[in-house]
Amino acid sequence: MRLCAVVCAIALSLSATTGYAAKAKKKPKPPPLPPLEAIQGPYVVADVDTGRVIEEHDALRPWFPASTTKLMTIYVAFRAIKAGEIRLDTRIGYSANALSQPPSKMAFKPGTTFTLDDALKMMMVKSANDIAIAVAEGVGASVAGFADRMNTEAKRLGMTKSHFVNPNGLPDERQYSSARDMALVARALLTEFPEYRQYYNLPAIEFGGRVLKNFNSLLERYPGATGMKTGFICSSGYNLVASAKRGDREVIAVVLGEYGSKMRTARAAELLDEGFASPPPAKETAFPTLATVTSGGSYNSPFDLREYVCGPRHVRVAASEAEEESDDDDRGYQGSHLTAERIDLGPPIKVSAIVPADLGEPGFVAPLPRPRPGSESSPLGAVLNAYAPGETTGDGNSPTDAIGAAAGSAHPLGAVAPQH
Repeated sequence: MRLCAVVCAIALSLSATTGYAAKAKKKPKPPPLPPLEAIQGPYVVADVDTGRVIEEHDALRPWFPASTTKLMTIYVAFRAIKAGEIRLDTRIGYSANALSQPPSKMAFKPGTTFTLDDALKMMMVKSANDIAIAVAEGVGASVAGFADRMNTEAKRLGMTKSHFVNPNGLPDERQYSSARDMALVARALLTEFPEYRQYYNLPAIEFGGRVLKNFNSLLERYPGATGMKTGFICSSGYNLVASAKRGDREVIAVVLGEYGSKMRTARAAELLDEGFASPPPAKETAFPTLATVTSGGSYNSPFDLREYVCGPRHVRVAASEAEEESDDDDRGYQGSHLTAERIDLGPPIKVSAIVPADLGEPGFVAPLPRPRPGSESSPLGAVLNAYAPGETTGDGNSPTDAIGAAAGSAHPLGAVAPQH
């Protein structure tokens, strides 16, 4: 009996200790996220001709621009052409730095060349991050030098809530913009360079027998759409800068921070409709403009949507921009401000590249990025998985390296705490 009492006491002690250890290892629950309805992304609708702001919400609130950054990239390129520094038929080179960028990309071999004209088409349709680097190096000699030019032009345009460190919009806590600022550069492109409008509304490009569609589905879903640019990273959500024309009137809509590509497309169409429905103001009437709007100006840093879009407590599992825009499911557009049937936009535009003979094949188009199992386990991993192929090379060309110094982005967003 005494032996049993001792053994039983030890067993009870061990059981209590084990139970305590199990409780001690249990991680506390993370604090709840703010409700979705409390985080409405910024937007702005403006008239192209007058700059009048028709409708907006937090127009000056800083936001991560993602690939809408490429509107500033193409604007700087057009300014360089206008200044006589470069021509559309100038051949620019493709470097190892360009190859190191995560998808979406063209993935040529270093040493490949193509005209600036074809580079801009690939960048705007495929949203090719590597081609944006090639443009930056061809126009500005380096990514850093080109970023300086981006910021100079942004300041000249009155983009007071923008700062750029790379030409492609890959994640970096130092790169931000606002709905108003993106509307300013969009309006500048349409009014300063009307001769280059075709770059914003190309339906598709063809390279090496393969057709690559534009991610901006407004082009084939919204009558009168004149184009512009999409963007997505986990921290920004789904962004879209869109323009459309009806009669003599053209309107810009900027939508930031939506939770899916179809959602941003439908929202942009709704805002464009509201813009066209608004009567032009009388000349003697004072109205807010892109230069005078102030809402959202009290925010000092971008809100990080990573937790909602890609993180461990995500509201929805985010497909990559390329995956979601590439499906043929029409159901998401029916009953909205968009047409149920696609608008025929004509054949794709052919682009080409020249590769030195000793490099062999002229390159290939990287496969569409897909979300991978485990991507929700790490916020930075989720950001990388939104772009990156499966392998890590270990030679400076891995996704992590590309989002670091090689991309001109030394501060990946995975290290940034959400800012409210």
